[in-house]
Amino acid sequence: MNPKRLTHDLNPEQRAAVEACSGPVCILAGAGTGKTRVISRRVAYAIATGAVDPRHVLVVTFTEKAAGEMRERLAGLGFPGVQAQTFHAAAFRQLRYFWPRLSQEPLPEVADSKAVLLVPLQRSLPGGYKFTALKDLADEIEWAKARRLDPDGYAAAVVRLGRTPPVPADLFTGLFRHYEWAKERAGRIDFEDMLVRMLDALERREDIAEEFRGQYRWFSVDE
Repeated sequence: MNPKRLTHDLNPEQRAAVEACSGPVCILAGAGTGKTRVISRRVAYAIATGAVDPRHVLVVTFTEKAAGEMRERLAGLGFPGVQAQTFHAAAFRQLRYFWPRLSQEPLPEVADSKAVLLVPLQRSLPGGYKFTALKDLADEIEWAKARRLDPDGYAAAVVRLGRTPPVPADLFTGLFRHYEWAKERAGRIDFEDMLVRMLDALERREDIAEEFRGQYRWFSVDE
C-alpha cells in the first residue's frame, strides 16, 4: 500500500500524528476528533512504510467494542492480521501462553464477576455495613489491585493516601483478605489478576520478558 493513501484526507494535526511512528508518542484528542481513525491509520502507516513488521504490533484499548472496531478498520486498510485487543484480553493471552513455565498447576478459570464471592462477605459485615453496595466493594478491590496492593499493602496505603474506603478500613481489609482466600479456594482469578500475574511474570522472569519483547516491538495504547 502507498503510505500517502493513508494521509491524503487527514487534516495537518491528524497527518502529523499518523506519520509520527517511531519513538514514544502521546496523542491528545477529544471526542469527535477522529481519534480512532488516526490510531488505525498510524498503525497502518507504520507497517506500510516498513517501520514495523505487522507481526510485532499490538494495539490495546479498554473495551472489546473498541478493539473490535480497530480490528475492522485495520482489516479494511489491508492489514487483517494485526492484533488489537483489550488490556485484559492481551494480558490473558500471554498468561495462557507462558503459564506452563510459571506453574505446574492448571491455569485458574476467570471469574465472570466478583459478585458470587463478594455477596456472602458483604452479608457478614457487621451492622448497617452489610448493606454497602456490592459495586462499591468491588470497585475498591479493583482500585487496590490496579495498584498491585494486597490486603496488607492496602491497609498501609489507605493511611498513607488518606483514602476513604466504602466501609471502615479495618473491615474492608478483612473483606479483601477473605475475598482473595475465597477466590483461591474456588480456583479462580479475576480480571485484575490477569494483569497483575502477567506483569509479575515479566518483572521476575527475564526469559519471559525477553521472549515477549522479541514478539512485540511496537505498541499503540488507546486510553
